[in-house]
Amino acid sequence: MNHRSLRSREVLCGVGSQQRASWRKIRLGIVAVLLSCCLAAFVLEGLFRLLPVNEGLRGLSVDEGNPVFRFTPHRESVYSRGWNFSIVNHVRTNNYGFINDHDYDPRLTTPLLAVIGDSFVEAVMVPFPQTGVARLAEAAGAGGRVYGFGTSGSSLSQYLAYARFARETFHPDGLTVVIVGNDFDESLRKYKNEPGLHYFAESPGGALTLTRLDRPVPWWRDLLGGSSLGMYLYVNLEIREVWKRFAYRPGQSVISRPRFVGNTAAEATPERVADSDRVIEAFLRQLPDMAGLPVSRIALVVDAPRPELYDEDALNAVSDSYFALMRAHLMNQARAAGFEVLDMQPALIADYRERHLRFEFPDDNHWHGIGHEVFARVVRGSKVYRNTFGSDRPRP
Repeated sequence: MNHRSLRSREVLCGVGSQQRASWRKIRLGIVAVLLSCCLAAFVLEGLFRLLPVNEGLRGLSVDEGNPVFRFTPHRESVYSRGWNFSIVNHVRTNNYGFINDHDYDPRLTTPLLAVIGDSFVEAVMVPFPQTGVARLAEAAGAGGRVYGFGTSGSSLSQYLAYARFARETFHPDGLTVVIVGNDFDESLRKYKNEPGLHYFAESPGGALTLTRLDRPVPWWRDLLGGSSLGMYLYVNLEIREVWKRFAYRPGQSVISRPRFVGNTAAEATPERVADSDRVIEAFLRQLPDMAGLPVSRIALVVDAPRPELYDEDALNAVSDSYFALMRAHLMNQARAAGFEVLDMQPALIADYRERHLRFEFPDDNHWHGIGHEVFARVVRGSKVYRNTFGSDRPRP
């Protein structure tokens, strides 16, 4: 072997040694980063276990065997909102999987008022004794019962499913349905398709048919639920919705900014209004049969635009918003059909003028305890409440 060949071989060997050393450093660097991430996750997991991270309500599967959405029964959990835990509450799901400190008993024969709604009835952000359901139950006393059937995300179509469930299981003597801004168009599969809930779907003949979307329990649910860090990211930080936070960019015109009134988009397009009117007609037509009650035993409680109601000019400015139009359409049609309609707006305005206390949280538009107090007062003054329990009982 000549000197030139030997030199070339030495050079190649040197390059190979350098490459192996470089790859070794890269692998060690990757391992170090992974170990650091694991250590950081371990430390964060320990930290978040000391904080009131939202533990979730653990919804059950929805199918033929369990046709309405409910939560895991007999479970206590922490509810919290936001990255800074601006709202913290401890909640309990009862024997039927609804948020209530007390179990439901289908064997009892005392008068029963069923209260149906979405997150306003679920009320996970409010201590249970302050909720409208608890206040009404306390007022009814030992001689009556008030059972709440409500889950976040429900709408008019889901309320029909809960009315049927309450009729078949508990046979209520009266029914109160809480209606809010996003209950109309979100009843249509055209606008929303969340598994586990009931929606109106177009039948071949053009009629609206109540349809259940089955929901298996996600395989990763319990795995995620076992990690406080995971729940903080998934629920408190809502990383699933992070893209929506960038929907508005500084510099957009005022016209292009999304506007919301009553927790729903303010824009009242002809198509959206027409679709929602069809939902209202189908809901009112089917509700008595689903509940097994005459219209005289059903009260519809309609929320008001908030926070606009605190200022007369602001309230007038949203009079043509989607929610303002739909609540008016619903109340007019319901009264014409014989339902008792309880409009929360006058009661809320009167209470605010007297006490100057708002009805929702600073960073959450759900009623807090004062809002639930006014709601319970309105319901207690209704004919449905008096007919259910025999008289308007004195306030405790």
